[in-house]
Amino acid sequence: MTAAPSSAPQTSANAPTGGEVAVESLIANGVDTLFALPGVQLDHLMNALHGATDRIRVIHPRHEQGAAYMALGYAMASGRVGAYAVVPGPGFLNTTAALSTAYAVHAPVLAVIGQIVSKAIGLGGGELHELPDQSAILDGLTRSHGIASEAGEVAGVMQDAFAALASGRAPAGVELPADVLRKPAEGASVEAAARSVPAPDSVAMDQAAALLAGATRPLIWIGSGALACGEGLAAIAERIGAPVVSHLTGVGVLPTDHPWAVGTWEGRELWREADVILAVGTRLHDPRRRWGLEEGQAVIRIDLDPAQFSRGAPPTVALEADAAEAIPALAAALAGGEIAADAPARAERTAALKARKAALFEERLAPQMAYLRAIRAALPMEAAVVCDYTQIGYAATAALPMDRPRRLITPGYQGTLGFAYATALGVKTALPEAPVVALCGDGGFLFTANEMATAVQHGINAVAVVFSDGAYGNVRRMQDQIHGGKLIATELRNPDFVAYAQSFGAEARLAEGPEALGGALTWAISRPGPTLIECPMPVLPDPWELLEPR
Repeated sequence: MTAAPSSAPQTSANAPTGGEVAVESLIANGVDTLFALPGVQLDHLMNALHGATDRIRVIHPRHEQGAAYMALGYAMASGRVGAYAVVPGPGFLNTTAALSTAYAVHAPVLAVIGQIVSKAIGLGGGELHELPDQSAILDGLTRSHGIASEAGEVAGVMQDAFAALASGRAPAGVELPADVLRKPAEGASVEAAARSVPAPDSVAMDQAAALLAGATRPLIWIGSGALACGEGLAAIAERIGAPVVSHLTGVGVLPTDHPWAVGTWEGRELWREADVILAVGTRLHDPRRRWGLEEGQAVIRIDLDPAQFSRGAPPTVALEADAAEAIPALAAALAGGEIAADAPARAERTAALKARKAALFEERLAPQMAYLRAIRAALPMEAAVVCDYTQIGYAATAALPMDRPRRLITPGYQGTLGFAYATALGVKTALPEAPVVALCGDGGFLFTANEMATAVQHGINAVAVVFSDGAYGNVRRMQDQIHGGKLIATELRNPDFVAYAQSFGAEARLAEGPEALGGALTWAISRPGPTLIECPMPVLPDPWELLEPR
């Protein structure tokens, strides 16, 4: 009998396949977990992973969007690379909401995307999973993109992606065609990527220090680029008497109870009176768009992305640098001067604004605040809270106390409804010792609720809190209050969420009211497995005047 032809890669004894090179590159660059779904174009990546399970963990979700959201959560919570792998075409397209969110928050996510065989790319022949121009889509959603046309190119393409991520150009994407993963990569050499960022310009640094030292009403505005800058920012704030405004991704860089830490509500008042604004790792889009800049207001911008300097009015001083290097240097430059004479008055002004905001939140958002108090009382400070676009999640971004960065996880400006639960599984994978809680609405939860199967299968004991009001509540309120009661497409038919979770083998409870939620959270975070808590909710008051002041 004649043997059937083998489909195994024809390699020399010492030549790894392109797939094996890709896996070795992941491992060499510190990736310990890959969130991945298999498929025919990734067969030889999966074969390589099968031989490396003692060095890299593979978590397979139930949907490609889950893989990308988990990688996002891993990256946002840890600051390390969160990697995912999916087949091309519809598999890749299913990940693009998460990838666009990674782009919005500059999360170090690596998208490893399969491709059709290299000789067929661009021909439009109708190959399985073929897109008209997958490369263009991936390039538009990342800050670094590469494709390997030959097996010998895999190491370089992976190296370039990791170098970009290490240097702040995140997220990154690579395309690995099916034949490239199968073929031998003769002479391949895999190394950890080097980091390359510009050093702070000394002239610009001197200019920035002089402006801040001479400011009478300074203000600091921070974003995700300032996540590693808490100590330096606190020193600058105390030296020159500058409140530090954080919103969404910057929450916790200074503990929220720090005397100089404020939110957007206080920031509106402080922006209008500021004479020098130091913007660190932030697009600065919303305050410029909403409140504008007055003549004479000086702006200092520190950012690794020089494109930020050309958006809006040019800054007075532009420092293209990693804030983690620039802020300590700036703090050292200011340390020799005297503490600003009016710093005590500025501190009193800041404290008064914080007290006024707290009173307004308690007065106008009493139901939300009751839930947030219960959540904070039940969770240790090291817990991570993932806020979906839902009523309690909205309020949490401005009013849930945090004492460290990377523990309040939001989708940033992308506002990605339904991201929270799958993202929380990635957060928990990155932070196995910390409690992780996803604050979901009943609408958003069902976007990725299928990943409860993944949580049970892989033992990822994150907690889902589902606030159920039977509607897309925020849209329904807008339809009612702004559009004359024209309610349409907002009512929801929900499952029994407790039974739903239990059907996967998770534990679940119903918690009616803030006190019950607090008790349920205490129970949930003490358990070894994934948990769901359902909280029936009434219609809640509109938070937006306080959360996004005009």
